[in-house]
Amino acid sequence: MIKQLARSFLFLFSIPFRLKCGKIGKSFLIGLGYSVWRCNLKNVTIGNNVSIGYRAWILTVPTDKYPQPTLVIGENVNIGDDVTISAAKKILIGKNCLISYNVSILDHNHAFENVDLPPILQGIDEPDEIKIGDECFLGAQSFILKGVVLGKHCVVGANSVVTSSFPDFSVVAGAPAKKLRSLK
Repeated sequence: MIKQLARSFLFLFSIPFRLKCGKIGKSFLIGLGYSVWRCNLKNVTIGNNVSIGYRAWILTVPTDKYPQPTLVIGENVNIGDDVTISAAKKILIGKNCLISYNVSILDHNHAFENVDLPPILQGIDEPDEIKIGDECFLGAQSFILKGVVLGKHCVVGANSVVTSSFPDFSVVAGAPAKKLRSLK
């Protein structure tokens, strides 16, 4: 009974997110503390049975070059608390993924190269797509940066900074992340 009441409360609380989001599947839950103000969610697609933890920051960042960036989260994905997912071009997250807390997935960086302009005024640099394969596990406080492709069933260790791509069944960790072993 208490669990049902909690789910009902979270459903009601998620209505602003649902209204701004492009497409949301069945059995979607998002925790308290997310912000939809100033967040572009129009091109966000979320599959069935997706759960997103507290204080999530999920958005797309339209630019002149990419006016309709996309973010797709597959079915049966569990995303932890305090996660940031920001797409300026395209981020694809496969099905059956587990994303721990404090993870950041960003397909762009902040520009800083122009020394005649403060970084806060430079906007973002050229984005590059991210693809996270089915059944991946991203450990706590890890960063997945632009251009990364993780194959099926990859495991990213906690506190890792993933700057390059890895094939199916890879276990990676470190800053920058390196392949430690293969699961198959």
